[in-house]
Amino acid sequence: MNNFLIKTALFLSATFLSVTLFAQGYTFKKVGEIRVESLADVRIRDYDAKRKIFAGFLNKRSEGIELAIFDENGRVLTSKKREGEGPEDYRMSALTMGFSADGNIWVQTSMELLKYDLEFNLIKKTSFEPKTTTVIYSGPRSTFVALTNADTPSFALTISDVSNRVGNDIIPSKTFMLDYFDANDGKIKSVIPLSARNGFKGIENEKFSSNVNAIFTSDSKKNELYFTTSLDNEITVYNPINWHVIKRIPVKHESFQALDDIPIRESNLPSMPSGGRPVLYEMNRQLLVFDDRILGLMYVKGESESMYERRKSEGQPIRFYDPDFYSLILFKDGVQLPGEHTISTGLVEMALPDNKLLVKASLGDEEPDYIPFEIWQLVEN
Repeated sequence: MNNFLIKTALFLSATFLSVTLFAQGYTFKKVGEIRVESLADVRIRDYDAKRKIFAGFLNKRSEGIELAIFDENGRVLTSKKREGEGPEDYRMSALTMGFSADGNIWVQTSMELLKYDLEFNLIKKTSFEPKTTTVIYSGPRSTFVALTNADTPSFALTISDVSNRVGNDIIPSKTFMLDYFDANDGKIKSVIPLSARNGFKGIENEKFSSNVNAIFTSDSKKNELYFTTSLDNEITVYNPINWHVIKRIPVKHESFQALDDIPIRESNLPSMPSGGRPVLYEMNRQLLVFDDRILGLMYVKGESESMYERRKSEGQPIRFYDPDFYSLILFKDGVQLPGEHTISTGLVEMALPDNKLLVKASLGDEEPDYIPFEIWQLVEN
């Protein structure tokens, strides 16, 4: 009888936590759902709060990527394939997209910045010569990051959480983490050397073979850029006009083996010995700007070789697609708040106004005729 009561209590606790996620001071609550009417996969990259519309795309696999506008009810208002050879098309794969200050749509490739109206008719196109090129077949990976509010803005060329390294080894003092297009002179410039990050001080001129990605987002209202890397214990706030440091925010993860030693040792960055050598260590993945001076850092937890093999044999998704492996750390006014949050129903897509998150819900074995999203809100206890 006692065992039955204990199991029942545990079940009820788990059920409660699936809809209300608690960390001291703040709670995430599910407050809404959106069902996008599509049989194709859907990703959402930006939101216009005034018009209550989303910008994203439909991934129709062999038929290609269709840029799309959705309303808050999940209805596809318009969609159009724009990768091609036509005069209004982009020729390389789209890397980022988002709303412009005047309410149109920016689409960025490795060689072009295009502005479309909401029907995806071309308004203007700016071409440039990149230092490196990136190809992403699955659609724009993240939100377009404008660094200025001009008609043709300066903007980040590097894609958050996407590698732009060339070659097998890097030297931190010679590796710059962010490339951007400077609209003032039309040139590509590089900023934020890897050697300036805490984990690489002391090994600035040594070869480093593990991958390190830039993780960043912007707050256009404050004209600030929030930056970290996939292997980092600091969020740095920059002025993206002159690249002066505004603030440094220390980060303390509950678990992050890669940062057990500073400078970082590659012995703390385990990977599987075969099968493409998938990495097993923790990584920062996403920065989220909320209202009320709150910032979020999402990181993915590590796993052991035995856990990796067990999950693989059971047909479970790799940890990067498993929401239970993700933790969200919150900061207010540059100070880390107690606890970490996990939203186990899906992967966080982006932050929304009013301290909300858009979450792409996990489908499991279901095959519905729509793509489900959830809206979770951060509320103070």
